[in-house]
Amino acid sequence: MMGTEEQIRAELAAFLAHSSADTDGFSIIRNLQHCTSPITGTDGKVYCAPCKEENFDKESQTCKEPWIVSGTTYQEFCDTTRQGDQGCNCSNVTMATVPGYIDSIGYIAASDAYFPRGAIITQWNYDYLGASLSLTGDPSILCDNPDLMATDSQYAWGAGIVKFMEKMQFGTTGETAHKQIMKGNFGGSVEVLYGDLECPSNEWTSLAHVDLVKARVSEVCKAGAALGVFIEMDQCDTPNNCVQCEGLKDLYDSCQQDGSCPDCSSWTQFVKSSAPTVTPLRVESPSWEDWSNSLPPRSAGSIFFRYPHMWSVMATVSTSLISGFCYSCVE
Repeated sequence: MMGTEEQIRAELAAFLAHSSADTDGFSIIRNLQHCTSPITGTDGKVYCAPCKEENFDKESQTCKEPWIVSGTTYQEFCDTTRQGDQGCNCSNVTMATVPGYIDSIGYIAASDAYFPRGAIITQWNYDYLGASLSLTGDPSILCDNPDLMATDSQYAWGAGIVKFMEKMQFGTTGETAHKQIMKGNFGGSVEVLYGDLECPSNEWTSLAHVDLVKARVSEVCKAGAALGVFIEMDQCDTPNNCVQCEGLKDLYDSCQQDGSCPDCSSWTQFVKSSAPTVTPLRVESPSWEDWSNSLPPRSAGSIFFRYPHMWSVMATVSTSLISGFCYSCVE
């Protein structure tokens, strides 16, 4: 993290807003639709039942009919044109026999699929390759076992930080979510991270992404109020590298009118120019030794060396604000 104190609080609010939206309020570690009703076999591995969107009931988190049956393959989130040094290698994922379960129709091994996981979602084989290289210097770590993103918080939060700080918007001179928030532009961070999936924010055919972008607006209002900082939905002071999420400002205005985002209606009441509205709980940041003693070997360009302040903040937030969310406890 860098910039003024107000910019630091804005960046934390934006990061938490995206993380909360991507993890359904810090309650899930794998995408619910692509990992319906996860089970653990007697071999200790986790297995998921992918579900097509039209058959998935988000309220009950159930699937009307299995996607993967005998003779079919799961090929989602694996771009066969980007393998090797451009992405993890793709394989035909077939229905698995789950040790210890007589009936495991529709299940695949979680470690075989590159579906969305992480504090800020990592998805697709090329995303997992990039995360693995950034976090460990070794492409095989997350390519061989992408489910580490769900079971190891170092990868889940680390990959999210890398994406927030370094993922660049195509067609600009290196615009990232981090840079957009430094400019006070939340919509720009949505566009950089999620692009056409959510921007235009009210015209996408997938109901899941319509719900996600609404959640981002609601969550940034909540996080911004808690941290006493306001972030514009559509802030472009200069024509160069002006990154916008089309429709986000309209969504922000309309949700206040219809009452679907109550935190946004009261957001500005909590804004302070130099300090949060409440006295924060002070939790001592972990030392470098605390982190390094539990980490596998990292390359010299490791995320831990590049963004130590962000790691300290995430550790503090993890223990003080979202202590009920446990990556190693939830399946």
